Amino acid sequence: MIFHNLDEGVRIALDALRANKLRSTLTILGVVIGVTTVMAMASIVQGVRSQIFNTLEVAGPTTFYVMRFLSQTPLDPDNLPYEVRIRPVLDREDLEAIQRVPEIAYSGLWIQLFERMEYQGVRTQMMVVFAADDRYMDIQGGTLLRGRFFSRAELAGREVVVLETLAAERLFGSMDPLGEVIRVGGHALKVIGVYQKPENIFEPPS
Repeated sequence: MIFHNLDEGVRIALDALRANKLRSTLTILGVVIGVTTVMAMASIVQGVRSQIFNTLEVAGPTTFYVMRFLSQTPLDPDNLPYEVRIRPVLDREDLEAIQRVPEIAYSGLWIQLFERMEYQGVRTQMMVVFAADDRYMDIQGGTLLRGRFFSRAELAGREVVVLETLAAERLFGSMDPLGEVIRVGGHALKVIGVYQKPENIFEPPS
């Protein structure tokens, strides 16, 4: 009796599906789309969550910066705002004082500039340029894709440069930039490496 009722129920359901093909198709399609959407949203949320954690790990609560001032746009060094000019310039003595703190694992000194880069007639737009020391990657993270980074011996003033991937692509395209000489703000610099900065979802696209 039970099997008879089950067989009859299945037959009625199939008859209903045949009689209402469009409605049945739309219902099934709606269920499939709903389940797929939920799964896709869960994957997106998990991906964003992982990116946020990775971003915060790069410059997390154990990393801090001491700056004379912060500007997202180029400033004229000869015409700085008064509130900037009255602030003391940070120098190597300040760095050495920070290095003496026992809890500090890495410390570095660098200057942020806005300059154009040029190679054989190809010029970039104004880009952020860092005059950095050999601790830059230890603090900022990132990956060295080609060549090498600065050595401590080169901090005395050897004219070399490590290009970030975006600058390397704009100047050289698919060419290998290692050993080539570019001009940055009118200064000739030899390319010794190509660097990929860590991902940062909070940074606007270049």
